[in-house]
Amino acid sequence: MTGLEEALLLKIGRYFTPSPSEALALKELLATREQYALRLEIMNDSDKQFRVLALGAGWGYSFKDLPNGLRQIIDFLLPGDLFGLEGIFVNGSGFSFATITPVEVASISPQALFAVSRQWPRLGGALLWSSSLESSIMRERLVAIGRRSAAARVAHLLLELSVRLELIGQGSSSGFCCPLAQHDLANALGLTAIHVNRVLRNLRQLGLVVFRNSEVEFLDRAGLVELADFDAGYLGLGRASSRKIFRG
Repeated sequence: MTGLEEALLLKIGRYFTPSPSEALALKELLATREQYALRLEIMNDSDKQFRVLALGAGWGYSFKDLPNGLRQIIDFLLPGDLFGLEGIFVNGSGFSFATITPVEVASISPQALFAVSRQWPRLGGALLWSSSLESSIMRERLVAIGRRSAAARVAHLLLELSVRLELIGQGSSSGFCCPLAQHDLANALGLTAIHVNRVLRNLRQLGLVVFRNSEVEFLDRAGLVELADFDAGYLGLGRASSRKIFRG
C-alpha cells in the first residue's frame, strides 16, 4: 500500500471500512500520480481540463486571488484530503490549489469518480462524506473570520490542524510539525502577518502554545481549547469524542 492510498483509507475509514474489493477500486482510482515541488500553483480556476486532486503526502491549500492582489486561503489540505469535488457539480467555483511542501497527488477525472460511485456505492458515499466534511471546515472558518477575536482565530486553527493530523497518525496531543508560514495563517484568517506574529507571541506569553521552527507545541492545550471555544464535532467527531481528545 502506498502513502497516498494509506492516507485516503485512514480518512474514509472514519466513514466505513472498505472491503478488499473496494480498497482495490480505490487504488485503481488513484493510479495517475504526480509529484510537485513546494510553493507551486498546480491548479487554478482558469484550467479548462477539470480534475479532482487527492493529496497523498505533504501540505497544500485551496485559495482565491482577488483583483486587489490579496489572497484568501480557503482551506489547508492534508494527506487524504480531496480538492475539487464541488467542481463536478458547480462550474466556475473559482478556487485554485497550491502546494506548501513537496506533495504527491493523484489526478482523478469526473468520469472515473462517477464510474466508481456507480459500481461501489459505499466508496461514492465516502467521497460525499469527505466533501461534506470540507464544507463543514469552511463554515467554521467563516464563523472564525466573522466573529472570533484574532487570538481565538489562531488558536482555533492550530487546534483544528492538530486534530486533523492526529486522525491520520501525523500529530499528537502535545503538538505537530507545521510547515505554515505566518503569512499563510494571515491569509487563512483575514489578518496581517504582523498581527499573526503579535498573537502568537501573546499566546506564548500566556503559556498556551509555542509555534517556532515549523513546530507547534501545546503548553496548555485545555486552556487553548477554552480560549478558542473549540469543539471538534465539526471535524466528523461526536461531541463526547471531541471533548475527550482534549481532556485526556
